Formats: sequence, C-alpha cells, structure tokens
Amino acid sequence: MVKRAQFRCLVFIFSALFGITVRAQLPQRPPRPTPEQQPVEQSTQPCPPVAVQPQPFGTVRDGQKIYFTASYPVSPEQRPALTVVWNTSAGTILQGQGTNRIEVDTAGAGNTPDREVKAEVWINGFAPECVMQASASIKIIGPATKFGDFGEVSSEKFSANIKALADFMAQSPLQDNVYVIVYAGRSSERGFTQSWVKKIKTELATDGITESRIYAMDGGFREQPFFDFWIVPAGADPPRAEPTVKRSEIVYPKTAPVKKP
Repeated sequence: MVKRAQFRCLVFIFSALFGITVRAQLPQRPPRPTPEQQPVEQSTQPCPPVAVQPQPFGTVRDGQKIYFTASYPVSPEQRPALTVVWNTSAGTILQGQGTNRIEVDTAGAGNTPDREVKAEVWINGFAPECVMQASASIKIIGPATKFGDFGEVSSEKFSANIKALADFMAQSPLQDNVYVIVYAGRSSERGFTQSWVKKIKTELATDGITESRIYAMDGGFREQPFFDFWIVPAGADPPRAEPTVKRSEIVYPKTAPVKKP
C-alpha cells in the first residue's frame, strides 16, 4: 500500500515537472496590434504604356524624310517634368529631339546592311521602376550602286570580270538585281550590242545568278565599246544610259559580199 502511494506521488511530481518544461518551450505569442497599428497596403500604379509609330508605313526611298511619333499617357502636370530622348540607327534627326515627334532624313540609310532606320525613344520622369522605352523601324530602298565598268578587253579578262560580279552577288545576303548597260562603239559592226547583251546574260546565269535578276540593255553608242555594271535593289530607280555619240552619226562598216564558188 505504501509502495503504491509512493508511486502515485512520483507520477504526480514527474507530470508537474514535465508540464512546466513543455510550457517553458512554447513560443510567446506577440500582442495583437490595435486598429491604429495595422499596416496600410500601398497601392501601386502600373507604369503607363509607351509606343512609337512610324510615318509613312512600309518602305521609302533613300533620302526621303520620315517621321516617328511616341505616344504615352501623361497629365498636364507631369509633362514639364518629362525628359524625352531619341536615337536613330541611321539617317539624321532634323528636328523634334526632346519632343514626342521627330523628323528624320534617311540619306545614306539605304547603304547600311539592314537598309532600315530604327528609332528608339526613352522617357524619364515617371516612377523610378518604370522603364519608358519603345522603338519602331522603317525599311529603306537603297539607291542603285555602280559595281564597275570596262571597255574592250580580252575574252579571259571579260570572263574574269563577269565572275567577280557573280561572286559578289552570291556573297551578298540581299536579293538585289544586276543591270548591265552595253554601249557600241562608233565603228562597231551592226548587231554588236545585241550579241554582247546575250553573252553577258548567259555568262552571269552560268556563274549562278538567277536570270530574273539580270537586266541587260542597249545603251546606244560611245566612241569605243563600253560595258557598265550596276547593283540595283528591288524598287530602286535603275541607272540610265549615257551615250556620247548620236545614233544618227553612226555609219556601219560595209561587209564584203561573199563570193560564190
């Protein structure tokens, strides 16, 4: 009986100690804040959109003036605090830097690898986390570019010149056209231009240039035979022939009649 009482006493003491230990390890719950102490959620305003519109749309010729306009929502109170900065990949900004609309001269942009004018605008003055930047581009039709010319040469030199032109066209990523102007000399035989136009087109095609990209024309007459080669982008104005001898001045050499045996 005494042993049972002693056991119950030990259980009571152990339970009391264990309960104290467990309660001591529980974390203290922080006091609940009053309504005045409740945190207030900050409402964040989204950054305003910005876009750039080119004018005109589509493609333009090298040297033509174009325009870029930036649109973005802004209140009259915000406008004086904004800073607008433009940059173009080619061409020259004529006016409008610092405003939402610029005028650009595209002279020379048609000779760049991309043949385009890309305009980028940065607008500062909104919230620091807002990246106010946008861009737009306009494709430029490059001008006709002279590749080279030569007069009367040997057959080997002629073929080498044609091969050099074909290699240049093959290495270019642009699908430009080839224009060849053939001038007959003052004393050239009749049919000189036609025979050489046919020969040039045949050799260029043999060297890998698609026939639809080859244009060969009769340029008229000069003092000596002359061959003029041009690279012309699609949509560009082709070169014009510049003869130096009037056709009315030409007297074709007479051919000796063939004697019958």
